[in-house]
Amino acid sequence: MPNSQPPTPYDVAIMGGGPAGCSAASWLHQLGLNVALIEREPQLCASLQSLQFGQDWVLGAPGQNLATLGQQYARHIESLSAVQVLLGHSVAHLDWAAGEGWRLQLQDGRSLNARALLLASGLKPLRPEVFFPTSTTNSPRLMDALGLTACRDHLAPGRMLLLGGGDNAVENALFLQARGHQVTLWSRSDWRAQQSLVERLRAQAEVITVRPRSAMPTRLSADTAGVSVQSQQFGDERFDHVAVLLGFEAEPSAWLLVGDALQRAGVTAPSHPFRDEPRFAPLGLFVAGDASGRQHPSVQTALGDGVVAAKAVETFLRPLSEGQPTLAMRRNNRQIIHITGLRFGANLGVLDFEREGPQPIQVDAEVNLGAQAIVSRDADIGHVLDYRRVRAIIIDECTAEHTDLLEALLGKLCTRLMKLPGVAGVRIKVTKLEIFPDCQVAISAECGAW
Repeated sequence: MPNSQPPTPYDVAIMGGGPAGCSAASWLHQLGLNVALIEREPQLCASLQSLQFGQDWVLGAPGQNLATLGQQYARHIESLSAVQVLLGHSVAHLDWAAGEGWRLQLQDGRSLNARALLLASGLKPLRPEVFFPTSTTNSPRLMDALGLTACRDHLAPGRMLLLGGGDNAVENALFLQARGHQVTLWSRSDWRAQQSLVERLRAQAEVITVRPRSAMPTRLSADTAGVSVQSQQFGDERFDHVAVLLGFEAEPSAWLLVGDALQRAGVTAPSHPFRDEPRFAPLGLFVAGDASGRQHPSVQTALGDGVVAAKAVETFLRPLSEGQPTLAMRRNNRQIIHITGLRFGANLGVLDFEREGPQPIQVDAEVNLGAQAIVSRDADIGHVLDYRRVRAIIIDECTAEHTDLLEALLGKLCTRLMKLPGVAGVRIKVTKLEIFPDCQVAISAECGAW
């Protein structure tokens, strides 16, 4: 039966009680805002509780395990009176209305109203369909990152295959080998793990079988006794356990609810993973931690993201003093310099005729200056980025010396333009106009924030 009680009002609702959600809740409490922190697991920071091994990258706590840190974060939040912690609850439905904010319906029928919504729903392991077909039953012999973490302390020694080349894969290879497993570490690229882990892996080269730069298996087939692995390079093999450690992706369930709510309200939904884009702040919509799909997720970065998100939420909720521009005017005005159709001769290319002299190219550029205050009157040009300077840099970089590869020229242009004061992102497209008689060839690049 639906809950007939009126929705409980909050300043902020946070979906996700991991490190980012807890960090944001703590700061929002200190800022004098009342918060509902919704976590579907029965405890805060539940994803950390299986991480009992020591970590050396947590600043100020060398050798500390993340489970202990998670327990400390949880105790802190549970002691804050203005933070309503809802454990073992999931959001079943979301609605958004202009001027009213967000309405959240929990799975038990309870409803909450919040002026702002913060997504801090974290990550889930990548589970490629080729390795985890939906038509088959999950086998304890074939695991993702969370499955391996949960059982690796008590796995009987055996033949273990780890697919992946990042920190998680290399660290697990070292951990399992030290506990008597015959480990094979298989990566589709060079090792991407931090240097200290790679050096430890190389020191174990005689006891850990490594397969860097090798095409992934074409099939994994698990049964009650083990996992059969098929690949073109190594043929048919058999392992006791296989763990697929190919990284993580932003957990999509909260984002899907947000997208549906905004679409029903006639607002274009954000892309996934949801970034902290200025255009969504006026809706009272924010994101923190690994839910944003950050490049290198960790507890440390999640804590910092929670602080930044809390301050952004406060800026949205606090009334502006008289005479200040509205939040939409301050946060939703991204300014971009566009230079299109810039044509000149450049010393570029590896072909013999391209080395004989300049060839005609066209450069199209976009320079993102980020969120800027709306200016309704003329200002000193010294306070803005002069587009003449952008044009001059492009011409200078393309004509200063001969460059063999178009890709290298793009890199030079991006690096040079990103150094300009106030530049948040750069998009560059370089077109060779006369390389072929029947077509033009172009390559584009994007860097920074967009």
